[in-house]
Amino acid sequence: IVISGGPMLAGTEPGKPDGRKIDLITLFECVGAVRSGKMTEAELAAYEDAACPTCGSCSGMFTANSMNCLSEAIGLALPGNGTIPAVMSARLRLAKEAGMQIVDLFNKQLTPSKILTDQAFENALRVDMALGCSTNTVLHLTALANEANFKMDLNLINAISRETPHLCSMSPGGRHHLEDLNRAGGIPAVIKVLCDGGLIHADALTVTGASVGENIRQV
Repeated sequence: IVISGGPMLAGTEPGKPDGRKIDLITLFECVGAVRSGKMTEAELAAYEDAACPTCGSCSGMFTANSMNCLSEAIGLALPGNGTIPAVMSARLRLAKEAGMQIVDLFNKQLTPSKILTDQAFENALRVDMALGCSTNTVLHLTALANEANFKMDLNLINAISRETPHLCSMSPGGRHHLEDLNRAGGIPAVIKVLCDGGLIHADALTVTGASVGENIRQV
């Protein structure tokens, strides 16, 4: 059950060596610039040091952050787990809360098989499309569905994509980063917007022991 702040953490705010926010994609571009003689290796090193200045994953909506966000959307992680930056005290508090919650889940015998329903997978796909997550989420969600004995037809992804608004302009497709999404309310805020539009199964169960709808009541 993905409920604590494990190794897959949202990164801290990237540096701004030239006045703009940078991330992994910027580094890819810088490598090309060095090879074409448009940038020195010293300049590349400055960008490299600023792109992910502390612990945690890179700050864009790449595979790690995508699946961390979706672990929350599917109900297997506590609210906030998808976006709280690795270095924040809130991440340490969440990890402690997660450990306490695991004990409670064990006592109640609330297992992943009771959470990973067809409604949970549809909720995860809704959030996936709203965020513009990495296409690798298809690989990971279908693998998780296989473990949960849920047959996730790939056509379902297309159907949900057509119905779901793209709410967040996240790097690498847009200009915002994980810390921006966290400040805007994180995954609970995204779920709340989708739920208000009738696009979320609000009665789906989560590791909080409550439903999605109950989790976002105060968002």
